Formats: sequence, C-alpha cells, structure tokens
Amino acid sequence: MTFNPFKAQNNILIGILLLMISNLVVAQSSELPAVESFEEASVLTKFNKTNSSLALSDSHYRYGRNSLKWEWQGEASFGTSNFRELSHAESPLRYGAHFPASPTLHMSIYNETAQNETITISYETQGETQVYFSVPLNFTGWRRIWVPFYEMNGNPPKKGSDVDYDYFKISTTAASGTLFFDDIIFSQYQDDRHQYPDLIVPFIKANDNPGKDHWLPLISNFKQIQSLEPRPVSMAIRMDLKKFEQMIDADMVIDKKYKVYISALTEMFDKLQITDNGTTVLGPPLNFNDGQEYFNKKKQGSRTFNDIKDLGTVMKKLANFHDRANDSERQEIERMFLLGTKYYLDQGWQAGSNGGTRHHIGYNVREITEGFFKMRHFLYENNLLKQVASSLHWLYNLGMVLDNEENFHVNIDYLNTQAYYHLMLIFMFEEQEMQAEMLRAYSNYLSITLAQQDEEWGFKIDGTAWHHNGHYPAYGYGAFQNVPKIIYTLSKTRFRVGTEGHKNFKNAFLATRKYSQKYDWGFGNAGRHPLEANNIKKFRQQYLHMALAGNPEGTAEIDKEVAAAYLRLWGDEDLLNTSLFTSLHDIKKENLTGYYTFPYAATAVQRQNNWAAIIKGYSKYVWASEIYIDENRYGRYPANGTVQLLSEKGEKGSGFRQEGWDWNRYPGATIIYLPLKELEAKMPLIMFRSNETFAGATKLGDNGVFGMILNEGKGSNADGPETKVGYPGKLYAKKSVFSFGKKLICIGTNISSIDDKNPTQTNIFQSFLEDKKAPIYSSSEKITKFPYTATIASEATSKNWITDPYGNGYYMLSGNPIQFKKENQQSYHNKYSINTGKNNKKAKGAKETEGDYASAWINHGMAPKDASYQYVIYPFLSEPELKNFGKTVSKDNSYKILRADEKAHIVLDKTTKTTGYVIFEADTNLENGALKTMSKPALVMAREDNANRITLSVVEPDLNFKQIKQNKFENYSRTVSLTLTLNGKWDTAITGTVKAVDHTGDVTTITLECVHGLPNEFSLLKL
Repeated sequence: MTFNPFKAQNNILIGILLLMISNLVVAQSSELPAVESFEEASVLTKFNKTNSSLALSDSHYRYGRNSLKWEWQGEASFGTSNFRELSHAESPLRYGAHFPASPTLHMSIYNETAQNETITISYETQGETQVYFSVPLNFTGWRRIWVPFYEMNGNPPKKGSDVDYDYFKISTTAASGTLFFDDIIFSQYQDDRHQYPDLIVPFIKANDNPGKDHWLPLISNFKQIQSLEPRPVSMAIRMDLKKFEQMIDADMVIDKKYKVYISALTEMFDKLQITDNGTTVLGPPLNFNDGQEYFNKKKQGSRTFNDIKDLGTVMKKLANFHDRANDSERQEIERMFLLGTKYYLDQGWQAGSNGGTRHHIGYNVREITEGFFKMRHFLYENNLLKQVASSLHWLYNLGMVLDNEENFHVNIDYLNTQAYYHLMLIFMFEEQEMQAEMLRAYSNYLSITLAQQDEEWGFKIDGTAWHHNGHYPAYGYGAFQNVPKIIYTLSKTRFRVGTEGHKNFKNAFLATRKYSQKYDWGFGNAGRHPLEANNIKKFRQQYLHMALAGNPEGTAEIDKEVAAAYLRLWGDEDLLNTSLFTSLHDIKKENLTGYYTFPYAATAVQRQNNWAAIIKGYSKYVWASEIYIDENRYGRYPANGTVQLLSEKGEKGSGFRQEGWDWNRYPGATIIYLPLKELEAKMPLIMFRSNETFAGATKLGDNGVFGMILNEGKGSNADGPETKVGYPGKLYAKKSVFSFGKKLICIGTNISSIDDKNPTQTNIFQSFLEDKKAPIYSSSEKITKFPYTATIASEATSKNWITDPYGNGYYMLSGNPIQFKKENQQSYHNKYSINTGKNNKKAKGAKETEGDYASAWINHGMAPKDASYQYVIYPFLSEPELKNFGKTVSKDNSYKILRADEKAHIVLDKTTKTTGYVIFEADTNLENGALKTMSKPALVMAREDNANRITLSVVEPDLNFKQIKQNKFENYSRTVSLTLTLNGKWDTAITGTVKAVDHTGDVTTITLECVHGLPNEFSLLKL
C-alpha cells in the first residue's frame, strides 16, 4: 500500500475542520440559556408563533422587570429551540447525589382572567412531540409549577434519567386569551421528594401514597373541607368556641412595653418593594426556599425577591400594633396590611397552589399566619377573609383532620409547626357551625395521633420522641412547646383531647425532665446540634399548662405529677404557683433520684438530686448521631458508649463547650483518634446504625446496668439511599456501665480495630477550663500547671486515679496508664466543613474555635486486637472528698467485678446484694449467683432480698423492628421470647411477661416474652 501525503494532509485538514465545527456546536450549545426571563427584546426573535402575538410586558413580572406576554386568537402556539437542559452537576441540589433527583421543568404563569380552558406544554425532538402535559386556566395571579419529565404524558423518560429535547412549545385550542410567562427553567435536576402536585398539575405523584410526604397539601383533604356540611350548634358550644378564640388571641398579645413606631413599620414594609398601580399589585417574587432553583444573573437580573418568612415578619408586626395605634397610624397600618395581603394572593399563595414545592413550609409561615389571624376582622371587612383563610387551610392541609382515621399518623413536624395553627385556623371560618365541626374533627385527630406508640415516628412507650427515624428531642422541642397549649385550651370542655392521647403525650413530655439535667439533655441525643443549648429551660409555661390542664382522665383539676415536676424545675422562682400547688393542693417538689431507661434511644440516665449521668449507645435500630451536610460534621462518636456527667449547672457549667472542643474526645467513648479532616464524614448526610442489636439497659430500684456492642465496621444509614455504610477502621468493643448508688463502674473488653495509623482510645473526660490553673488531682501529683502533658502509670502497690476540674473522680481498676493533658485546643465549628470549606449561616461565620481544656484517656494503641479497660467514676465530689479521693476509693469494697470477657460483664454491688449481668453471648455459663444461662444476649439484675427470695429485672435489648426493605424498618418493637435458667428450684407467678416456669429438674427455666427493650421485673421464691 503506497503512502499518499496529499491524501493524508486532506484527512488532517478534514479532521481539524470537523473538530472546529464540533467545538463551535458545543460552544453554541453552552451559550444557549438554561433559564429564560424575557428581559431583552432580542429574545423574541428566538421564538416561533402561530395565531399569536408575543411581547415583553412589565404589567406582571417576577425576576427582572419583564415577562413574556402571549396573546392568541384561535388554535395557537409558540415555541423555541433556544434553550439547554442543565446537567446534574449544574443543578442546585443541596445534597448532591445523596437523594434521587430527576430533570424537571420550572416555570411561572400569570393569568389575569380565569377561563375554563387549558394550555399544553410540550417538548419535541426533530419535530416529533416527545412529552407533554396540560394546565387549566381556571386561576388568576401567578402560578409556579415544577413538572418532572417522568411525570409527563407521551414518551416520558425513566425517573432520574437525562433528557435531550430540541424544541419547547406551548399551545392551546382556546378561542382567545392572554397569559404571561416568566423565569422558565427548561430543565434542571430536582430532588424527587420536592416536586408537588396542586390543582393545576394534579398528576404529579398521583401514583404515590398520598400521605407519604406529610408536608404536602392534599387536594382530597381540601375538598373535604369544601364539601363539609356542619351541624347546628348549641349556645353552650358557642360559648366554648368564643372562649377558645379569646384564649388564642390572649396568647398572641405582645407586651405593653412595645410602642408603635409607625416610621419604623413603614420603613420595614417599604423594603418589600410592593406597589399597587391601580390595576395590579407588583413586587419581587414571593418565594419559599429560593436556593432550590437555578438562577442566572445575566438572564434574570439581580436576585431580588421576598421570602415568605420575611413578608410574614412584617405582616405580623403590622398586626401586633394595629389595635394600639392611633387613628392615623391605624390607617397607615391598614393600608400596608391590605397591600401585603393582595401581594401575597397575587403571587400565587392561594388555595390549590403549591408554588412548585412548599416542603417543610410550617417553619416559614408561622408569622404570616399569626398576622392574618390577628387581622381576621379587618380582612372580613375588606372581603378577603375567605380567600386568605382558604389559602391557609390549603397550605396547612387542615382537611387532614377530616380524613379516614386509618390514615391518621402521628408526626412531630406536624405537632411542632402546624398543630397549634390548625386550632387557630379553625377560627378563621366565618361560621361558628364550621368552627365547631372542624374542632370536633381536630380534637379527634389529636386524641388518636397523640396516643399512637407503634408508628414510624412519634412518641414511644418509653417517652422518647421519634423523628428522622430516631429519638430526636430537638424536633420534639416544638411539639413540647405547642401541644401543652392545645391540651390546656381544650381541657375541661367537650372538645378536650382524649385520655389516651393526653396520657401518652404527658409521658413523653415528662420524660424530657428525666433525660435532662437540670434543663440540658446533653450531647448524646443532640442529633445534629451538639453542644448547642439543647435544653428544656423554656418549657416553664408548658409545664404549667400541663399541670393546670388536669390529669389525662379529666377527673382532677391539677395534674399533681406535672405540678411536682414544675416545683422542682421552676418552683423557687414562682412563688404564686408554688403557693397554689403546695398550699391549696398539698403537692410537694419531686425527688428525681433514680435510674431511667430509654431503650428507643439506647440511653440510660443515672440521677441523683444534684447530678445526672447520661449514658448513650446505638444499635441496628437506634442511630449514633445525625451528621448533616452543614451541621455536626464531626459527629461520629457521641454515642460510642459515652458517659456525660452533668451538674445542676447543665452542659456549660459542667465543662462541655463547643469552643475548642475536640470532636474525638466525647467522654466514655471508645474511638479511633483521627485528625479532624479525616474524622469529618465523607457523605453529605449520615445517621449511622450498626448491625448490632445489643444496646440497652435495665434497672432495679435506683440502680441500673447499661451495655452495648460497639461495631463501626458495617451498618446502614437511617436516612437516604446509601444502605451499606461503615467506617474503615472497623472499630469494635463490648462496653458496659454499672450504676450503683453514687458511682459508675465502666468496663470495656474485646476492643479492636484495623487502623494501624491512628490510635484506638477510650476517653475518660474532656473538660473546659474556666481557670487554666484549676487544680486537678491524680495518683501521682496535684496538677496546676498549664499547659501540661503527662502519663499516669499504675504503681505496683496501688492503682492510678485522676479527677477532672468539675469534681468528678476516676479510679482505674485495670492496669491501663492514663494519658492526660491540659492545653489550649484548636478545633472547628461543627457547622463548618474542612473538606469543602462550606459553613452553615447559623455558625455566624465561625469556622475555627479554641478553648482551654483538661483531657484524659486510655490509649489502646494502633490496631489493637483484644484491648480492655475497667474504671470507676465518682461524680461531683465535694472538695474534701477530692483531696482524699485516692485513700477513699482504694478502700471502697462495696462492689466486685466478677467477670469481664467477651461473653459477659458481671458486677456485684455488696451494699444492695445486687448482681448486674451484661450477657453478650447466649447459653454462656455465667458461673456467678443463681443465674446460670440465658437463651439470648440480655441485661439482668438480680437482687438477693433474703435467703429464699430474689428479685430479677430482665431486658432483651433487641428491639426487633420489622424490616420492610433494606435500610427501612417499621420503627416499633416486636416481642422476643427469652428463656433464663437458674441454679436450683424457684417459682414465680405467670404474668403477661412470664409465660412459663419449669422447675421439674435440678434447675429452673423461666420463659419470658419481652418487648420494647423495657425492664421486666419479677420475684422468685425458693422451693
């Protein structure tokens, strides 16, 4: 074959030419707009039209100052090929690829005159229609729609698949009409959870479970309100309704100290840039969660908009000062409020509209709801009450209370952000007959849902508040703020919340003060808010409401249990109610000393009057922490068998502060000590659950035992699609804490990891230093130096020990040296990501933090195989006790560790003659006490009451949730059968828990049925 240089040269030139053409096409493609906002007249040349006229208009607009005005006569259409679809990477997805997302059309339509016609929106490829959907024109004002392509008609792509169309078209067969269009995002990837149906795009999610997203207003629920035929009401009911309405009004009155400053109100309103030109109300787009949509400044101008929450703030302030203003001030307030209301409605915040999405909307519309409620009489006088009330009834999905009871499911988000507002919105119906009918349904809904324990979320039998698939007090916080007002308002009337609902809520409400000290619930159950004022301090009024609402049965004027709790928490600063409770009702301040278990949180709390120890683990069903994309970025270890000691001064007063906090050093945790860059989670969102079912506690009297198997190697994520997760170090340990009297005995065995670059350690304490020279005592010296680093090693004749700056003593039973330091620590704010540089605005710009700390830990070395520890904690000692700590604890023979290995940890408390068992492996010969073996891993306490009587407390810690699919459980416990074998012959009564007793041989076998991880207590009599 002969080589032809001219042919080769031609081929090269052709190749270069093709490459240039290709690059030109790519360049032209990248210059095509992903969003069109119609700000320049030249854009009209990019559109084709039939029987239509197209023009830029400033009569209505969103971003920028123009929209596209389309007028038509007869069958008409317009369209363009001047657009491009955004890639996944270009789309503003907060969680990246963590949650599924699909290409979605975003667009705004304005209609001046409603008509019973439709338009069709379609996409074509080479002249052939590929996908399409229709929109009815029976509305006025703006409508924002988000329509995923997989929901369209024609040949829709699969969910999540890319799209590639070359023509966008809008057509109609209506005889004539005028519409305005703005801010068309031709295709961006959108989180599949958030595209919402409404009355003009009802087909979206039509095949989904309608209750799957509790934020979503349902068309069916709204129609139930519209079709409701109320019954006549009696005068007694009318009086109750008026009383309720007055109580809600009274709850919203602002303090008299706030004066009317009309100039400040006017200035605040003017910043919204709302105007009325006599024909329509104009202003920036009224948005919700604006960051979810792609924005291009070159096409859309400045990103000027009003957030619904900001409008609400202004409207509420106007409403607050309306009744205390003079005549001229009142006229100005009414002018602004009326303009703001018309703007709200014109922007598409109307009944039947979802604005593309309004997920989590309850957090953003509280203020505007309160403003509208306070001005309901003014709205009525201006013929706007029905329209505004309907918009809120839709937005809050009020019709849900009219649904079938089988669809009622408790949800803490609802109780937090919507429940009290549902009560408020009932009184925005003009007719008392409707108010009464809706109030009956509302009371029934709350009575049923508050009583539910075996639901995915909500209030469990142990008092935990479940949200995001776990105990989450921070989410329960809003429910605990709002529901007591509802129970109190409706109490002692025919609309009162039912007994079972009241009782279950009360159990969860009072649980808050059991797992908090005095007000703080600590880092173990902080979710994604570690060391950030997690407390019940603001619940004073709520505790008072629950006390004054009476007992759940409705038979007592005062709930004595709640009142006793109130007296302990706030009685000293409230002489009036203290006198009411103590003098008139003979109620005493409660004593909360004892041991409390929360199996649905893998949490135990040992309490004395002036301190509490919060012990925290996790399991297959209970997550370790919530690590968010921009919160708690270093939150891997707060549940690794941690022990947090809190005095009455709470977290800060007990040495726990975010400033300078080493996120590796949660006290009590067994960890792999990592640089913070490596400690930070790699995934945007992780709520890690291990594959271990062993995590829980049991109690007997005021004492208790906690145990867990810590296993970071494999597990699941409680939220999101990533189901097979784990940490590379494969950290593993068997941990227990025995709480007897005023001490905690901590045991760890079988500690291992495969990380040979970073040390495995067990933390003893990390304490903020108010004073760098605060003395710390140890078995080797009194330490006042700063900075200071040392290793405290055991001596042949005595064990080592140390105290922290807050008076807690730690006595080593095993031979582990104590690593100790006092130094200034540099750290990062939990909301700042080292790896991405992103920082949550709630951090207020804080990235790096620092503080002075004293820390102590046990070092197990690199990649340990079978490490262990044993030590005892003596919390909050007096000054004399601290100075004599070494002598005192060395003589403490009130306890004995009987066993500590891979099969069981067993400790005897001689004072109470109680043996605590943490049994990790079934059918183990326990060799200590009457208890011989257990058929399954368990936690047991056995107290020898006398020679012939033993009291047992038994927990099977496996909550045994039903697995629906991978990474998805029904979040409530199912029964587990458990058999225990005792040496000798014993007998006990058959109960709901004790199913069978067999003492025919030399041993006794007892079969139990356990559920919820709660202690099962019963007594045995020797035969």
